[in-house]
Amino acid sequence: MCENPRLLAIYDADGTWSGELRYLLSKLGGGESCALCDISHGWNPLGKTAWRYQLKVKPELSWIHRDELPAHLQKDLAHQLPCVAAEYGTEVKVVISKTALSDCRGDYATFERLLEEALRALAQELAPVR
Repeated sequence: MCENPRLLAIYDADGTWSGELRYLLSKLGGGESCALCDISHGWNPLGKTAWRYQLKVKPELSWIHRDELPAHLQKDLAHQLPCVAAEYGTEVKVVISKTALSDCRGDYATFERLLEEALRALAQELAPVR
C-alpha cells in the first residue's frame, strides 16, 4: 500500500454553472442536499471562512464535484456521495461516509475533528507491519 494516499472530499453535486444552479434550486425547494456542500459553503457561494482558510493551510485534501471524479473511481464511489475518500495505489476507501457528513449538520469544526480521526485511523491501517 502507498504511504501517502490522495484524499478527496467529493461533493454530491456537479461543478458546472448549470449543476450549481440545479443544486441551488433543489436546495431552495427543499429537495436533495449535499452534506459536504453544507459543511464547506452553507448558503455562502464563496464558502465558509474556516473552509477557505483550510484550503490554504491543508492543500492535501482535494475538494471535487462528482462530475470531476476520475473515471477509474466513479464505479466505486458514485453511489456513496458525498464522502471523503482515500486513494492509494489502485485502491480507494471511503474514510468519511455520507451519513457521517450529514451528522456534522453543516458544522465545519465538527467535520474537521471527524477528518482528523479518520486520518489517524487511516495512518494506522496503512502503517507498515513490523
